[in-house]
Amino acid sequence: MLSVVIPVYNGSDSLRELCESLKLLFSLNQWDYEIILVDDGSTDNSRQTMSVLSAEDPHIISIFLDKNYGQQNAIFCGLNFARGELILNMDDDLQHPVHVIPSLLHKMSEGYDIVYAISPVKYKKRYRNLGSKMTDRIFTWFLKKPAGKRISSYRIIRKSIVDKIISENYRYVYISASVMKHTKNIANVEYEKPSRKFGNSNYNFLKQVKIFARIILYYTHFKPFQRFRKKGGQYGISNIINR
Repeated sequence: MLSVVIPVYNGSDSLRELCESLKLLFSLNQWDYEIILVDDGSTDNSRQTMSVLSAEDPHIISIFLDKNYGQQNAIFCGLNFARGELILNMDDDLQHPVHVIPSLLHKMSEGYDIVYAISPVKYKKRYRNLGSKMTDRIFTWFLKKPAGKRISSYRIIRKSIVDKIISENYRYVYISASVMKHTKNIANVEYEKPSRKFGNSNYNFLKQVKIFARIILYYTHFKPFQRFRKKGGQYGISNIINR
């Protein structure tokens, strides 16, 4: 089985199109699957859309968090419910094209633990390009990411690695940083990212700075940082449909 974990935040405009595209791909290839939608405190109609999608298809599991915990924690929640031998992570905004999934699966068949789909870095805002470069430097310097490999939120992971990730008990979660603790057996496939059809990115300069600081605090080996790492409380769930 392939589990697809999708964090949702104000994604009501794109969710149906995304789920229908996934279902068509899986049907054409006769793949066993589950789609796990995790709502991270949306303020639009995402919850209503998710409820309808789950009512229409038992393969779609909808998880509603009791408040906004952030994208990484929402993904962490979804990983805890994933049952597939392979777990795919993708965003809810249609910028992670469904047609890339067969390429990810093919690359995984070569024996990798995780495969990231990557696209050329060409953000309109300069700080986003700088942030992407800084993320790469932090992962290379502090987390020993293999040189020449890139990370992204569009990825497929083996269940054996996911089981190690979800065993961690720190309140702050960054999935790819956790991956680097457990494996360096990673690969990339390239794709062209489409333009955003709905909404705007939730990231800004301050959020990126906080992410860098937390990655260094929670995932590096500097012993003085250990006493500042908070444990537990990664997420709370208010309701689940189809599980």
